[in-house]
Formats: sequence, C-alpha cells, structure tokens
Amino acid sequence: MLDFVTRFNRALAKVRHNELDFDHKDVNEKPLLKTSWAMEKKMAEIYTRSIFERFQEEIFQVNAYVVTFIRENEHLWNVQREEMEGARTREISVDKSSNRVSCSCKMFEFDGIPCRHLLAYLFRMHIGELPPEYILQRWTKTAKAGRVMDDLGSGVKQICNNSLLVRRQGLFKLACTVIDDAVLDEEESEVVR
Repeated sequence: MLDFVTRFNRALAKVRHNELDFDHKDVNEKPLLKTSWAMEKKMAEIYTRSIFERFQEEIFQVNAYVVTFIRENEHLWNVQREEMEGARTREISVDKSSNRVSCSCKMFEFDGIPCRHLLAYLFRMHIGELPPEYILQRWTKTAKAGRVMDDLGSGVKQICNNSLLVRRQGLFKLACTVIDDAVLDEEESEVVR
C-alpha cells in the first residue's frame, strides 16, 4: 500500500510540475510570430501557448486561399486553396443581422478555434482583429486566473479582474530570479530546496 501511495504522490507532483511549467510558459514566454498581421500578435497575448500554436497554423495558411463572392441575397462566399486543382471549396455564410460568420468545415464549432477559411474571409473584409465571439474564454491565459476555490475549497468563485494573473506573473519572475541566483552555489540551492 505504501508503494502505491508513493507512486501516486510522485505522479501527482509530476502533473503539478507540468501544469506549472505550462503556466510559466503562457505567462513569461512569447511565441515566435510567423506573419506581420496584428491579429496574430494580439492572439499570442490572449491564447494559451498550445492553443495559440494551433491558431497560428490556421492564420499562417490564409494567404494560400482565395475568397470569392457567390450569392448576395444569401451572403455566401467560397473559399478555395489557390492554384490547387481539385481543392475542396468551403462555403462561408454571413448572417447580416448578427454579423456572425460560419464556415462549412465547422472547425470552430468542433474545436473552438477559427479555421483558415473563416480567417481568410475576415482578412478579405479587412477585419484586423478576431471578433470576441470567436475567442473562447477556456482557451485564454486568463481562464485559470478568473476562477479560484472558496475558503472551504469546495466551490469556485469568479474573479472580476486580472490582478491574480498579474500577481502570479510577478511571483514567477521573482522565483526565476531566486532560482537563477541559487543554482550557482550548493548551499544556496539547499536553502531554496
């Protein structure tokens, strides 16, 4: 039984370490941008690292697509990969009353990330920022900062601002500085441990 508890505690510690590592990267490391579009830069600040990498692949592909108008009364557009014979055509429909855009590939509905077809349409329309309805809160860096356990640890309370995230970022930077200094000396390393 003791062996099981030891393995369980090690596994739990590893999961927590990995989560802290991902959180640290989300807060402190800036991903490399592949385009000069303001939308990519903005979403690098908003999305978590792993979600941004998926979004970045979609935005990187936008230039390979041609968007053409097909039916005005239904507000339909075709999006097709340029210079690729037999490439599948996707259909973008625009609901003028709500300004909601949807793509026939349904990637946003399934994954919560805008597809390259939808992004190609937004760029064609000179929409430089991703509309808020296409940014799911659960994919953002502030998603964790917005919820904390209550005093008894049984419920979740919402936080109305990002002060927790800012404080957390400051503590991460401080911890990194302490670790960088301590790693140079065995006695200081032991104090940190």
